Amino acid sequence: MAYNKEALALVIDIGIGMSQAAPGFDSPLQIASDILQMIVQRKMFQESKDELALILYGSDETNNDLADENNYQNINVAFSLSPANWHLFEEIQKIKPGNGPADLVDAIVVAADHLRRETEGKRGFVAKRILLFTNAATPFNDHSLKIILDSLRRQDIIVDAIGPTWGQQDEEDHNEENHRSDSPTETNKPDDDNNENSASNRHTTNGLHYKSPKKPLTQQQQTGIRIINDIVNTTEGTLFTFREALTILTVHQSKVVKPTATKYIMQLADLKLHICTYIQVKDNKPGIFRLKKVYARDPTTEIKIDRGRYTKDEQDQEIEKEELTDGFRYGTTFVPINKETLDDMKYQSEKCFSIIGFSDANMMRRSLYLGDTVYEVIAEPDYEEEGQVFAGLVQAMYDTNTVAIVRKCFSERSSPELGFLRPHIAHDHICMYYVKLPFGEDVREFDFDNLDGIKRNQPSDEQLKTIDNLITTMDLTHADQGGEEAFRPELIFNPYIQRMFQSIARRAVTPEEPLSLSNSIMEMNDTLIRSIASKSKRTLDTLHEQFTLRDTERRQKITTGDQLFGNVDNSTKKMRLEENENVEELTTDSTSFEAQLAAKKKAAIRTIGTITPVEDFKILIEQGSTSFTELCQQMSTLIVEFINNSRGDALFDKALQCIQCLREICIQKLEPKIFNGLLISIKKQAANSDGRKDFWKKIVDEKISLITSDECIESNVISIEAQKFLEENTSTEIVNNALITNEDDGDEEDLFDLI
Repeated sequence: MAYNKEALALVIDIGIGMSQAAPGFDSPLQIASDILQMIVQRKMFQESKDELALILYGSDETNNDLADENNYQNINVAFSLSPANWHLFEEIQKIKPGNGPADLVDAIVVAADHLRRETEGKRGFVAKRILLFTNAATPFNDHSLKIILDSLRRQDIIVDAIGPTWGQQDEEDHNEENHRSDSPTETNKPDDDNNENSASNRHTTNGLHYKSPKKPLTQQQQTGIRIINDIVNTTEGTLFTFREALTILTVHQSKVVKPTATKYIMQLADLKLHICTYIQVKDNKPGIFRLKKVYARDPTTEIKIDRGRYTKDEQDQEIEKEELTDGFRYGTTFVPINKETLDDMKYQSEKCFSIIGFSDANMMRRSLYLGDTVYEVIAEPDYEEEGQVFAGLVQAMYDTNTVAIVRKCFSERSSPELGFLRPHIAHDHICMYYVKLPFGEDVREFDFDNLDGIKRNQPSDEQLKTIDNLITTMDLTHADQGGEEAFRPELIFNPYIQRMFQSIARRAVTPEEPLSLSNSIMEMNDTLIRSIASKSKRTLDTLHEQFTLRDTERRQKITTGDQLFGNVDNSTKKMRLEENENVEELTTDSTSFEAQLAAKKKAAIRTIGTITPVEDFKILIEQGSTSFTELCQQMSTLIVEFINNSRGDALFDKALQCIQCLREICIQKLEPKIFNGLLISIKKQAANSDGRKDFWKKIVDEKISLITSDECIESNVISIEAQKFLEENTSTEIVNNALITNEDDGDEEDLFDLI
């Protein structure tokens, strides 16, 4: 059960006065209905525990607990107090104008009584609120208003009101005229009512526009607004116009999370302090984006997922869950890891928050910040003396501009973190912020050319001054209309998340219509962006003049004699030749970058690696910088390491690939002795008591034997001898023939001895 939820009664006037509108404008009832839908959608998206009730007054029917023959007529409790759901949303969509007389004071009394009845004896409600939608155009009875207000105060019920205007129309018109006349950037700008980006013409969640006609208030409206003002002020509520409500509700908010503290004991040498950490900043990833599969014909039908695992062969045999185990991909095979091994592999630690030492705050470069969460660290309130020590530590760190390097571990089964604490002092609030730091494995080093080392890249004094002016003109510190900081992070919403919320809300309301939504987030800041851009225009023009951009084309390298020399004299030939030597070759195809990158990778290979040994071996042979015998020695050594260091048969496939590659290359290079010597060595090793007989069995199964004279003219091994070699016993004659070539000079080192 949530103990901080709110009981909210949505009271809407559906009388005749709310349904009247000038041609081309939306009626107040339609606008109020749109706002109600946005409120309910926001509650659902936030997964709020607040409970809502929908009460209509001015309706043709009467449905409330206070009604009798003469009192509280034409008031309908359409939806009793419950958490927001699609049933409430559908009830709002069904709202139609009524013809009955409407009394807003009676409607407030019914709403207050409904809140009292539904919350009485229930725990968790911290606030009760009535939200009134009306244009105050219908008559009402206010004889008992004082008694009603006293009752609202005793029950702690707050009354808010939303309507087209609250007597501020003349003042708003005057401000708009002054704004248009005083602002030079708005000279040719259309009026707000005709501007699609204005607040009065903003898209609602349902894709509608709000247009408000400007007409004088009637005597009844003036009286009603005065009474509503008294009710709202007495209950400490708030008045909102339709324009203000739409501006606020256009932004969808994610689920409100109650701050939860994680308690640690901060240890500094022998000093121990009880602290609490709260999440201050975290990357918001709404769960609504994790879409689920539903039955297309009936989305309300529950479905279940039945998964199975089968062998990837002709038998396609199903494997039971009990027969499965975890495995780690090691090379081309998997190493099985059972639960006991997995538990032993996990890092063992203990919950801690230990200060390792201190460092200068300037050493904490922004590029070293890791993670998506910032924690606020405060002293635990129950320990006053430790709180004083904590405050002293924060003050000392603040005065010396230092940060604390921390080792943090959430629990015994969690991996440890490295982070730092930065002191923060503002007014009477003292805390520290914890930010995660990287380990060595998390840091990626890149080497870039130094731009300052090239003379043409060094800016002039005028260019530096222009850049400085650009920064000044685009300074957001006082760029807001009220002289406040513009685009503050807590006031700027993620357009991607907002778009997703709007799309889902629109699709839920109108399943068949196409999504045609406005980018409301950009619209809300469009005026401010244009203002900043206009201030910077002159500086940007100067910037374009001082930093000229031009296309530069590389000259193609001349490769033929006619192109290089032609019918010119010797001096011109020499000049062209020298110029051509300094021109890089131009690659015109789309794969030039990939080709250059691949060439750089090839040039960087010096030895055969364990990740791609076959590719490395072939590349090094193409380079020719290392002798073939030495490369074969590297490959043979690597093959033996794969065989001996393999856990089970994890590395056998890679060793076989290397053997097959070496065999092919030795045949091409007419060097059968090298491969035959390696194969004899592997067989002798397998014959030992601690040898890898399992690998030799794979050699036999793959029928990888000695290189014969049919395959290479330098080999003395015939086909029959190669077949017998794969048998258990091998004659000395076969071995001798395999290690001697037709042109053996006797001076070359025996590869068999090098392994």
